[in-house]
Amino acid sequence: MLKKLSVVTTVYNGQQYFDRAIPSILNQTYSDFEWIIVDDGSTDTTPEMLAKVAQQDSRVKIFTSGHLGRAKVLNYAIEKAQGEYIANQDFDDISYPERLRLQVEFLDAHPEVGVVGCNYILEDENRKERYVRIPATEHDQLIKTMAKCIPFAHTLVAFKKQAWLQAGGYPDVEDSEELRLWITFAKHGWLLASIPETLGTHWVYPKSFWHQNFQYSQRQKQLAGVQWQAIRELNLPLWMGIYPIGRQAYLYAPNQLKSFVRRFLAGSKEKTLEYSKSN
Repeated sequence: MLKKLSVVTTVYNGQQYFDRAIPSILNQTYSDFEWIIVDDGSTDTTPEMLAKVAQQDSRVKIFTSGHLGRAKVLNYAIEKAQGEYIANQDFDDISYPERLRLQVEFLDAHPEVGVVGCNYILEDENRKERYVRIPATEHDQLIKTMAKCIPFAHTLVAFKKQAWLQAGGYPDVEDSEELRLWITFAKHGWLLASIPETLGTHWVYPKSFWHQNFQYSQRQKQLAGVQWQAIRELNLPLWMGIYPIGRQAYLYAPNQLKSFVRRFLAGSKEKTLEYSKSN
């Protein structure tokens, strides 16, 4: 029997994170789902460990794609999914027990909504910060948010497969593929929404000095370009161009100032929590 909901996860060399997504999804209060997990060419023990999980729970379906890269493997996973709704789950993040139930109920009640996010705890090991990120809940505000930043944690969104099909799937780009997808959803007339509940934890990790500086700077520049895309294609006021322009300055701001910039200049709603490396 086809399921209403398909949870979709892609993983590459994830052996150290089997204590996160796996138990958090399998212990959801909403249990009537299939879970499509695609191994994107792992070279560690991930394939063997996934096989054991699938043996223990029939909802889990394992696929191997070869090393396709993020956008392509996401599209591959969703092509395999049979659900009307798609819930994304990154392998190294956690969903709280009520997440799937609340998002399925929300999408059931709002047929005009293409994608729904939620509040979430962000554990930023780069900046030694821990806080609750609180997205806007209404479509108009979320559209405006796309001129400033990515409105949702991709790991904690649920969306309608029909919207994904109409958008042509995730664009095959190196970064910000999710923001580009939400822009396309909106262009096709789908509404964006977010549930004002904290439904998961998302981690950001440190990298080597070279990768941290090069990749971070490249990502900020690419993100600024997609912000301009949102302004142009969603007919946002041109004055909102101050946000992608400001992202260039944000790139070089010291970490101590980034929180101030996000909250008081960009208007990000956040609730500070105590940071601990053990979280």
